[in-house]
Amino acid sequence: MLHACLALARNLLTIALFPLLWARRRLRRPRESWVHLRLRSRVVEFARPLPGIARLVPSLSAPRPTTLGALRRFTDLAVADRAIEGVLLEVPVLMTGWATLEAVRALVGRLRAAGKQVVVWLPEGGGNRELFLASAADRILASPRATLSPLGVAATTQHLKGLLDKAHVAVEVHRRAEFKTAAESLTDGAMSAPQRVQLDALLDTVDGALVAALAARKGVSEAKVRALFEKGFWPASDALAEGWLDGVCYEDGLGRAISGEGRDPVRLVRASRYVRVVGRPWFVPVGRRPYIAVVPVHGPIVHGPGGAGPGRAPTAGCEALTSTLRALARDRRAVGVVLHVDSPGGSALGSDQVHREVSRLAEGKPVVACFGEVSASGGYYVAAPAHAIVAQRLTVTGSIGVIAARFVVSDLLARVGVTTEVLRRAPHADLLQNPRPMDPGEHALVEHEIDAFYRAFIDVVAAGRRLSVEVIEPLARGRVWSGADAHTHGLVDRLGGLDVALDLVRERLTTLPRRVVVGLEAEERWPHAADESPIALGPASPRGGLLEGLGMRLAPRVAELAALLEERDRVLFYAVDLPEIG
Repeated sequence: MLHACLALARNLLTIALFPLLWARRRLRRPRESWVHLRLRSRVVEFARPLPGIARLVPSLSAPRPTTLGALRRFTDLAVADRAIEGVLLEVPVLMTGWATLEAVRALVGRLRAAGKQVVVWLPEGGGNRELFLASAADRILASPRATLSPLGVAATTQHLKGLLDKAHVAVEVHRRAEFKTAAESLTDGAMSAPQRVQLDALLDTVDGALVAALAARKGVSEAKVRALFEKGFWPASDALAEGWLDGVCYEDGLGRAISGEGRDPVRLVRASRYVRVVGRPWFVPVGRRPYIAVVPVHGPIVHGPGGAGPGRAPTAGCEALTSTLRALARDRRAVGVVLHVDSPGGSALGSDQVHREVSRLAEGKPVVACFGEVSASGGYYVAAPAHAIVAQRLTVTGSIGVIAARFVVSDLLARVGVTTEVLRRAPHADLLQNPRPMDPGEHALVEHEIDAFYRAFIDVVAAGRRLSVEVIEPLARGRVWSGADAHTHGLVDRLGGLDVALDLVRERLTTLPRRVVVGLEAEERWPHAADESPIALGPASPRGGLLEGLGMRLAPRVAELAALLEERDRVLFYAVDLPEIG
């Protein structure tokens, strides 16, 4: 009530002082016709907001990434502003996934379609990612001493089996099916044939997108792009001579480089100032309006509240997620939900609990899943009940399969002088406590459990996709797909990003007047619990400390997998041990 009264008072004051406020805004409005938009190295869909006081601490706010939400807002303002002629997009060395870069390229395309010029400046040069983004612009500039290094895409894997053998640590793995290669780096000394098949397919998709983007520049053929990769390193002068750059300049010469020789240099305004002045609304909402909730499911899915800790990657806790989804089901203002999934999977039980709440929510409200960089295995499991699934062409998804693994360190303990004695009253009472190898009967028990989970996963996906089990099973088998291939096979409904997902929710809102639906805005709903403890990457056990030491230094994804196993999750939905594709 107090919020509504304050908002009403502010709006009334705005009406009373409108002539003065309008004149003030006109005087403050930037006179420049070009906007300088500087990306940060990391670009994400959206970032968890900082606590109020933390926003005032430069050391905390400076490293934060650029969000696609902020880029969309800027794009909306620039497209509608007739006074803006163009945008200078400054692109540093990027540490951003391919799916996110595809979303940024789409925003550059929107600006150009609206008649705005877009010039990309590469102050540090760039490789595959930077040129993939820059190729969407009208022109590309770079610093005179910068180097372009488009080497083409590759995937590199590291196998820890030899190291584990030296440490006398064995890994027992049960999986369904042949493409479920999450633990392969722990059990095999080389890449398996199924892993090679799915990685080759992913590489083909990324390579095709990169080549097509570069070949879209005027006068460039696919053969010329392949020659670009073959040379590898291009000083700015060579890249300019071959047409890969349209100009070189330092920061102080950007205005003249944009305008061209013989013309006055254009003046640039920082995007932050432009949005702050032009994007500020005249009035604020008095009442709490209907909204579309956006719920992030980011990081490995774990039991408990999840969250993030210092130096740790965020996790998606099933407790916090289920609590948030239940609250949205009760909230009459939440007319629809977008589940933004960027997760390689995780706990089978945690994934199933979140899946249950998504199913219940979808019974009463439109729910659309939007996939980020990686939304596979448990990430796909929680999204299966949604009315529609949206992904970028380069999103990694699928991995419909099950894996369970157990670390056997009995030999290691024996070699360091640790002896183990067990008293039990049942044949398998010590199976989860004693780090010994399983006997054939115990292997059969786990195999039976794996089969049951795999069949349940297939049934969940078949029901969500409204397809038969016979259609889904060949697409499952633990295989990872690109978003483009998943769309071809019916595992994804639409290609695109969050804006497409929001439109799909709006299309399903038949109970509200159209004038209200059109005005609906997205509102982030971060899962929150009072105790946001991170996943324990270093359990207090010999095997936990060893795997943390090996995994965090050599293969962080393996460390995540090991941590989930140490949490006593006997069965995991987990994405392929996918190497970085650069």
